[in-house]
Amino acid sequence: MRDEVFNKEFRSVYDCKYDFDEFDAQCDHIIIIHNSTAKIVGTYRLNSSLHSRNFYTTQEFDLDIFKQTQDSILELGRACIQKEHRRGAVITLLWKGIAEYMNRSKSKLLIGCSSVKISSAREAALIYRYLDKNGLIEMNYNSKPLPQYQMPSFSAWLDYFNRCYTEAYEEEVMSLLPSLLKSYLKLGAKVIGEPAYDQEFDCVDFLTLLQRDQLSKSVEKKYGLTMAL
Repeated sequence: MRDEVFNKEFRSVYDCKYDFDEFDAQCDHIIIIHNSTAKIVGTYRLNSSLHSRNFYTTQEFDLDIFKQTQDSILELGRACIQKEHRRGAVITLLWKGIAEYMNRSKSKLLIGCSSVKISSAREAALIYRYLDKNGLIEMNYNSKPLPQYQMPSFSAWLDYFNRCYTEAYEEEVMSLLPSLLKSYLKLGAKVIGEPAYDQEFDCVDFLTLLQRDQLSKSVEKKYGLTMAL
């Protein structure tokens, strides 16, 4: 299923039967199975600092700021839902699994890359300005993309939108934001720093952070789950 979504849906030419990398073996995986067809329709990859500090995210972002914390960190990655099931039910089930995993691992911080299928510095800066305007940028952390993942012209476009942004742009922003990133934000996630440009997948990745206390309030309200603090 990951091959179908990441390789065939998001890349125009790619000849492979599986999507995997060196992180899969060290991670735990949540899977959602459709009862009627017995097929996997959703999955999430979870990488806990209880087992490893080798995070996928460090391939794109400088995470030195997290090396100082003693808190347990949970990295989410490889979020994948089959096209015909990209609606609330599967996302809800995945988040229920993540909440239970955070309870068991006592994770305090949840991080991950939220991918947006764009390659334009203008659109990336527009999204960032919208997030900043709505208090969705975490100012206590400052993580930058590694040099090879930085977007040319991003700073220039951000300067432009800092001067000229109006609510007229918000319809465009909503059309650009994918459902998974929207679900992160609804649960209290914030973005840390400017996005990275992933040339391999021709998309932009926003580094997102969810703190356990904020997630606890959101999960209990949205899913009726209680997270042990």
